Amino acid sequence: MIRALLDFYEYLLDTGLVEEQFGWAEMAVPMTLDVDSEGKVLSLKSNVYTEKNEKGKEQQIVPRMLLPYHPVRSNNILPCIFADKAEYLLGIGPRGNKAFAAMKSLQEKLLEDVDSPVAKGILRFFGTWDLSSASDKFSESQKELLAEYATGNILITVNGVPPTEDRACVSAYNAYIKEVGISGSTLHGIDCITGEYGTICRVHPKIKGIRAASTGAPLCTINNNSCVHATGREQGYGTPMTELNVYRYSTALEYLTHSPLHNFYDKYSGMNILCWSTECDEAQQAALLFAMTGALGKDESGNRTTEYLKRIYMGLDIPPEGFNPNAYMHIVGLDSRDGYIIRTVFCYEGSFQELTENIRRHYWNTRICGRGGVPFYRIYEMICKKKADGGVIADKSRITADIINSIMTNGKYPEQILDLLLRQIQNEAQGTEDYLLNASQAGFLRAYLIQNKKESVTEMLDTENRDPGYLCGRIFAAAVNIERASKAGEQTRRTMAQKLGEAMRHPADFFPLMFADLNGAYLRKLYTREKTAGLASILEKELGELVDLLPNGGYPRKLSRAQQAQFCTGYYQQRNKYIQDAAAKKAEKEKKNENNEEAA
Repeated sequence: MIRALLDFYEYLLDTGLVEEQFGWAEMAVPMTLDVDSEGKVLSLKSNVYTEKNEKGKEQQIVPRMLLPYHPVRSNNILPCIFADKAEYLLGIGPRGNKAFAAMKSLQEKLLEDVDSPVAKGILRFFGTWDLSSASDKFSESQKELLAEYATGNILITVNGVPPTEDRACVSAYNAYIKEVGISGSTLHGIDCITGEYGTICRVHPKIKGIRAASTGAPLCTINNNSCVHATGREQGYGTPMTELNVYRYSTALEYLTHSPLHNFYDKYSGMNILCWSTECDEAQQAALLFAMTGALGKDESGNRTTEYLKRIYMGLDIPPEGFNPNAYMHIVGLDSRDGYIIRTVFCYEGSFQELTENIRRHYWNTRICGRGGVPFYRIYEMICKKKADGGVIADKSRITADIINSIMTNGKYPEQILDLLLRQIQNEAQGTEDYLLNASQAGFLRAYLIQNKKESVTEMLDTENRDPGYLCGRIFAAAVNIERASKAGEQTRRTMAQKLGEAMRHPADFFPLMFADLNGAYLRKLYTREKTAGLASILEKELGELVDLLPNGGYPRKLSRAQQAQFCTGYYQQRNKYIQDAAAKKAEKEKKNENNEEAA
């Protein structure tokens, strides 16, 4: 993946989407300290401004500027060049004396031989600034400003000119950073990715745009881990990369994480999904990300992207003009919830056409009874564990990543998802008075049977399916239908569906007792009513015909996990048939009434 990111960086560089700025980074700069050519303070002012957001509310904006890279310092005293917080630039704070001395030493080392009014003004400021009375030199409003942005950067300027706009200062910094690097490394060696020789990066930079990624979070190294210690090398030295290549891959990665066309954050799994390619335009890259996540970037290509994906789901692969079906795509899932490491939880490479075909296959396999398939991006949300209030429990087991990876590779779904889903179905059945297996759950079970068990499961009711689990599900649906018919128009609880879990687990024990209830209560109730006696006879006959389909051994003692999936599929499809028949009967009756009214 790092190799692919380095290639993507070259692509971004060639297309002008990024510039080579090794040793520079965008930083928030809430304050500016302006001095004259003699180093005397002229002003300390805020750079923060307000503007109205999309809702019309005013919000504060802290401007960002391109500044020399800030090292990862934790609690160490490591000054930054040209801009830093008040502790370093003004010596204000509990560590002010040491921090200011380190800052002064760094500026002198960098600017001592630079022939520039800006450089000389900065050096004179550090040479004449009196730490003992630093706080007294500011007004009350300026002290309030310093307190409000105590950890914010202060940019030093000379007569309004920042050193970042002074060619001599910038050249001096570029020469300095290439010599010392950005991580404080003293080790030289061979890059494990490219084989290049150079300064080995000690700590990889924080990747902005990935939630929970802490300072110095590396992508390909394991900091302070025992397995790395065994090699005798700690931190980034364990998997050596040159500082320049670390800058390049992290720049490419930040470009992806800051673009809605390339990056999607899934709140349930805490995972960033990144998608990119060097062989097609960004609209096509956004199309694949949208197919996976449902998140469409805000660009002019939105309509053609969504229309193309709709056609794919219909089985028509007709790409819009400019789309390259053979473009090689990279898709990566990154998770940083475990602390300082950004983990690659899945990584896939393949052609655009191959990936979209795998996504389409999943979508069609999850269709059931005419209902739409389970979208790629809503699998965990729709079929996994719920809280008591109906909210979705966070995916701490990373099962979302496993599901996505299986779909992209056209592989088997993780077995764990079946256990979670069957347990969820049983729990919901017990807690709901009138439970009905939803289309997403039934559709995914169908896809599981097709993909993992290689079983032929039709989208609509399969009257030829003789799997014991499937038949038991159909029988159970028929029994629930009889109960519903007997309680039509009543406000009493419907209890049969709540026993779905018992029927799934031990059919041989459950069904004989169920038939006793049917005959002793529900069917008898229907037969005793003149209006429903005929219906009772029809329902009892349908139930009997289903029971007759069971093999000679009768009800199985126990159903396997796959047979329980068949049970749920048969139950849903049989129940759906009853609903469709009732709707058709109602529509026919309404049409007949309309014809009678017209005739009258």
